[in-house]
Amino acid sequence: PMSNAHNFPLDLAAIEAPFTNG
Repeated sequence: PMSNAHNFPLDLAAIEAPFTNG
């Protein structure tokens, strides 16, 4: 997902949100 998130900001937001929450 990291590789994809770097290319897709949408993926990053979907991963950053849950990661920030815990």
